[in-house]
Amino acid sequence: MALEFLTKLAMAIARLGTWFGGLLLFAAALLIGVEVLLRRFLGMSIPGTDELAGYAMAIGIAWGLAFTLLRRAHVRIDSLYVLLPVPLRALLDIVGLALFMAFMSVVTWYAWTGVFARSFQVGSRSLSRLETPLWIPQALWGAGLVLFLLCALLLLVRSLWALLRGRFGDVQDLIGSRSILEETKEEVEDATTRLAAEGRNTR
Repeated sequence: MALEFLTKLAMAIARLGTWFGGLLLFAAALLIGVEVLLRRFLGMSIPGTDELAGYAMAIGIAWGLAFTLLRRAHVRIDSLYVLLPVPLRALLDIVGLALFMAFMSVVTWYAWTGVFARSFQVGSRSLSRLETPLWIPQALWGAGLVLFLLCALLLLVRSLWALLRGRFGDVQDLIGSRSILEETKEEVEDATTRLAAEGRNTR
């Protein structure tokens, strides 16, 4: 029960993180669009557009990783995977998640102890006219990576517990590749929810 509660909490936080990242990316796209129009019609430009868009991209992607993992929405090539027996699939899913966590742990460790710590200690600023203190976007980027690692750790613990109990289907539901049936069912449910909402709004 505790692990299920933590998973729901992680999903709620990750969903907020995705909205945050999405808003950043939308703002970056809007800023770039305005920049293009200003250059085209007025011969003007907005200082630091490329810099701010770069920050938004890095932070937005980092904060979207956790939700993508929890929803199993990342891209996989599973041509051979689907032919394997379910117990072997469950084991490979856990090994894959553990290896990915190991890689992302190194990235996150360097993001904080190398990139952020150095910028904060020496007071590094960007070379543009904005002179942005680099530790600010770096901290937001690193926070997204930490959220991803915490969610991955939670899924790994739940998956190992399910594997030890022989519940291979639960492992697949947590971290396995999504089937076409699952994706179709989710799309149908989403469409049904939207149609119901539109029906209520038209009354």
